[in-house]
Amino acid sequence: MTAVIKHAFYGALRHGRIYHIARQKHKQDVLILTYHGVLKNGSNAYVNRNCVSAEMFEQQMRWLKQYYTVLPLSEIVDAFRNRKPLPEYTAAVTFDDGFRNNFTVAFPIMVRHNIPATIFLTTDMIGQPGARLWTEHVDTIIFSANVRRLQVQMNGTLTEFDVSNQQAKIEASDRIRVFLKTLNPGERARHILALERQVDRSFNFLDDDESKERYEFLNWDEVRLMSEHQVEFGSHTRTHSIIAHLSPAELEKELFESKQKIEQELQRPCRFFSYPNGTARDFSRRDQTMLREAGYEAALSQIYGFNTADTDRYALRRINIVRSPSFSYFQAKVTGVWGDIKKLAEKVPEF
Repeated sequence: MTAVIKHAFYGALRHGRIYHIARQKHKQDVLILTYHGVLKNGSNAYVNRNCVSAEMFEQQMRWLKQYYTVLPLSEIVDAFRNRKPLPEYTAAVTFDDGFRNNFTVAFPIMVRHNIPATIFLTTDMIGQPGARLWTEHVDTIIFSANVRRLQVQMNGTLTEFDVSNQQAKIEASDRIRVFLKTLNPGERARHILALERQVDRSFNFLDDDESKERYEFLNWDEVRLMSEHQVEFGSHTRTHSIIAHLSPAELEKELFESKQKIEQELQRPCRFFSYPNGTARDFSRRDQTMLREAGYEAALSQIYGFNTADTDRYALRRINIVRSPSFSYFQAKVTGVWGDIKKLAEKVPEF
């Protein structure tokens, strides 16, 4: 479905009051939103696909404040644990990764609308100039490639990818990153190095204002300042590794050391965790058990849906907000309409 058709489709549902009806259906459930980045700039639609514009974020926060009671995640988890009632239409705002634009762009908007939030930090990246997530490093290699083909050893088979044009690079990056997510950190690093060796250029990841706004990470002074103004902080691991593929020793380092770093810097407990990638395949009972042992009180997934006191607190559901020029698309996602459509048409590309 093209962007124009999507916009018209979701706009028509909005005028039909479908979103209002769907929102009422979930008034007793808790809505938790996931954001990653909020950008003033951001003309590159592919690179910024997991970010929203400042203008759109402001509109979303204004609407959320009007129609929901937006609470800190800690209040929601405490209410779930103690079986205490929450207001109808309760919501929470969260961010994954810890990008600096959360401070420079999103934070002033949240302050203006008096909206609390939780930011999950990839702790090895915080305060490290030029640091980047491995997923974005892969994007950089592929999108800066000046060759027509790249080869990747995938499950014992040498697979060739066309990278001769923009669309081919998008498709190659998506497929390669999906494969790399199944590997442990050492194997993944070797594959990324093999990709680098095929591309005859250096990688200056933060070489323009748009890239800096998109990819720079927070520093600890910024984290501390936000922590004094309705922003809670949790762990998103040390290195953004998908924990289901880690050995017990690797998992322990990712969970315990990231938690300890946040507590050391903020001098307050780190209570919550967010699973990198966050699908049902990306964490297991083993991982949930170790999260409890590490002292985390809840963990958030990227499984689409709403929450009640009966939801597993170590698999809380969220709704991921991605780049879109359509405010109606945002409403479709947060009211549950988008999820209902997906259930009815599982083989239809995302609306």
